[in-house]
Amino acid sequence: MRESKLRFWGVYITGIITLFLLSIHFFMLFANNMSFDVRTSAPVVNEYLSNTAYYALLGLLLIVAFTHGLLGIRRSMYDFGLKKGVKDVIVGGIILLIILLFFYLTT
Repeated sequence: MRESKLRFWGVYITGIITLFLLSIHFFMLFANNMSFDVRTSAPVVNEYLSNTAYYALLGLLLIVAFTHGLLGIRRSMYDFGLKKGVKDVIVGGIILLIILLFFYLTT
């Protein structure tokens, strides 16, 4: 894929989708007049996460924001003039590190 198309479809579109999903997430958090302590208590968090649509939205937000961030890192490395093979190794290493951290922190 050409760099200009990747920049448009990858970085810009994922940024817009991330902004949209983040606004829904903030609306769900701050639509009611609960204090921070009440909002972050276990019963309230469990109630929010029992809603499968909201849980799916959080997962989609995580995936889209992660993709947007990695494409931004890739673009920054491209601006610094790193070769394609070096960029692929660095991005692959970051992905592997985040996957390992995910499994380490969730088990």
